[in-house]
Amino acid sequence: MSKKTNRYSEEFKADAIRMVLEGNRSIYSVSKDLGVNSQTLTNWIKEHKQQQDPDHVRIQDLERQLKAEKRRTAELEEAVVILKKATALFLETNRK
Repeated sequence: MSKKTNRYSEEFKADAIRMVLEGNRSIYSVSKDLGVNSQTLTNWIKEHKQQQDPDHVRIQDLERQLKAEKRRTAELEEAVVILKKATALFLETNRK
Protein backbone atom coordinates (compact mmCIF):
# COMPACT_ATOMS: atom_id res chain seq x y z
CA MET A 1 0.00 0.00 0.00
CA SER A 2 1.46 3.34 -0.98
CA LYS A 3 1.70 6.16 1.49
CA LYS A 4 -0.20 9.33 0.62
CA THR A 5 2.15 12.28 0.36
CA ASN A 6 1.38 15.97 0.20
CA ARG A 7 2.88 17.39 -2.95
CA TYR A 8 1.43 20.81 -2.32
CA SER A 9 1.56 22.90 0.83
CA GLU A 10 -1.62 23.89 2.61
CA GLU A 11 -0.87 27.51 1.74
CA PHE A 12 -0.62 26.65 -1.96
CA LYS A 13 -3.94 24.78 -1.82
CA ALA A 14 -5.63 27.65 0.03
CA ASP A 15 -4.39 30.15 -2.55
CA ALA A 16 -5.61 27.98 -5.42
CA ILE A 17 -9.04 27.57 -3.79
CA ARG A 18 -9.25 31.30 -3.13
CA MET A 19 -8.42 32.06 -6.77
CA VAL A 20 -11.41 29.98 -7.89
CA LEU A 21 -13.92 30.94 -5.21
CA GLU A 22 -13.10 34.62 -4.76
CA GLY A 23 -11.42 35.43 -8.04
CA ASN A 24 -14.32 34.25 -10.19
CA ARG A 25 -11.99 32.18 -12.31
CA SER A 26 -12.73 28.75 -13.67
CA ILE A 27 -11.19 25.65 -12.15
CA TYR A 28 -9.63 24.81 -15.49
CA SER A 29 -8.03 28.27 -15.81
CA VAL A 30 -6.53 28.21 -12.31
CA SER A 31 -5.35 24.60 -12.62
CA LYS A 32 -3.65 25.38 -15.94
CA ASP A 33 -1.91 28.47 -14.52
CA LEU A 34 -0.70 26.62 -11.42
CA GLY A 35 0.20 23.37 -13.15
CA VAL A 36 -2.26 21.34 -11.09
CA ASN A 37 -4.64 18.73 -12.44
CA SER A 38 -8.15 20.21 -12.64
CA GLN A 39 -9.63 17.18 -10.84
CA THR A 40 -7.16 17.69 -7.99
CA LEU A 41 -8.24 21.32 -7.66
CA THR A 42 -11.89 20.24 -7.78
CA ASN A 43 -11.22 17.80 -4.93
CA TRP A 44 -9.53 20.53 -2.88
CA ILE A 45 -12.52 22.83 -3.35
CA LYS A 46 -14.97 20.08 -2.44
CA GLU A 47 -12.97 19.25 0.70
CA HIS A 48 -12.76 22.94 1.60
CA LYS A 49 -16.53 23.38 1.30
CA GLN A 50 -17.15 20.28 3.43
CA GLN A 51 -14.82 21.59 6.13
CA GLN A 52 -16.81 24.83 6.24
CA ASP A 53 -20.07 22.93 6.90
CA PRO A 54 -20.55 22.60 10.70
CA ASP A 55 -22.68 19.46 10.30
CA HIS A 56 -19.97 17.76 8.29
CA VAL A 57 -17.32 18.75 10.83
CA ARG A 58 -19.45 17.29 13.63
CA ILE A 59 -19.98 14.07 11.67
CA GLN A 60 -16.23 13.75 11.12
CA ASP A 61 -15.60 14.22 14.85
CA LEU A 62 -18.17 11.58 15.72
CA GLU A 63 -16.72 9.15 13.16
CA ARG A 64 -13.25 9.68 14.66
CA GLN A 65 -14.61 9.03 18.16
CA LEU A 66 -16.45 5.92 17.00
CA LYS A 67 -13.31 4.56 15.36
CA ALA A 68 -11.32 5.15 18.56
CA GLU A 69 -14.00 3.45 20.66
CA LYS A 70 -14.10 0.44 18.31
CA ARG A 71 -10.32 0.15 18.55
CA ARG A 72 -10.50 0.34 22.36
CA THR A 73 -13.28 -2.29 22.47
CA ALA A 74 -11.23 -4.65 20.31
CA GLU A 75 -8.21 -4.20 22.61
CA LEU A 76 -10.31 -4.90 25.70
CA GLU A 77 -11.89 -7.99 24.11
CA GLU A 78 -8.41 -9.27 23.27
CA ALA A 79 -7.31 -8.67 26.86
CA VAL A 80 -10.30 -10.65 28.14
CA VAL A 81 -9.40 -13.60 25.90
CA ILE A 82 -5.79 -13.52 27.12
CA LEU A 83 -6.88 -13.36 30.76
CA LYS A 84 -9.26 -16.29 30.28
CA LYS A 85 -6.46 -18.38 28.80
CA ALA A 86 -4.09 -17.37 31.59
CA THR A 87 -6.70 -18.28 34.22
CA ALA A 88 -7.27 -21.67 32.61
CA LEU A 89 -3.53 -22.36 32.55
CA PHE A 90 -3.15 -21.24 36.15
CA LEU A 91 -6.00 -23.50 37.32
CA GLU A 92 -4.63 -26.41 35.33
CA THR A 93 -1.12 -26.11 36.80
CA ASN A 94 -2.50 -25.78 40.36
CA ARG A 95 -4.55 -28.99 40.02
CA LYS A 96 -1.45 -31.08 39.35
